[in-house]
Amino acid sequence: MANGSKQGMEHLGQTAQKLKDNGAVQQLLRSDDTRRMMELLGSHEKVKGAAKAAAAGNPSQLMGMMQQLMSDPEGARLVEQITKQAEQSGL
Repeated sequence: MANGSKQGMEHLGQTAQKLKDNGAVQQLLRSDDTRRMMELLGSHEKVKGAAKAAAAGNPSQLMGMMQQLMSDPEGARLVEQITKQAEQSGL
């Protein structure tokens, strides 16, 4: 994996840990970039299942999805854009 992609995944993980229930999070979740990223990842149920497995201590599904997303040029761009939006929002 390219160094930039690895850093992007690490930063996304750090950003996810900082999420708080506020307007900035809701705005980020409703953004076009987030919607497109979810389309690239697959069904919402698939994403939810991977997130639940990760929360239960098995991150392999979620990491596999993220690696697949980051290997796609559009996916990597979306992750970068979402990360920038989160940083600008103070998340």
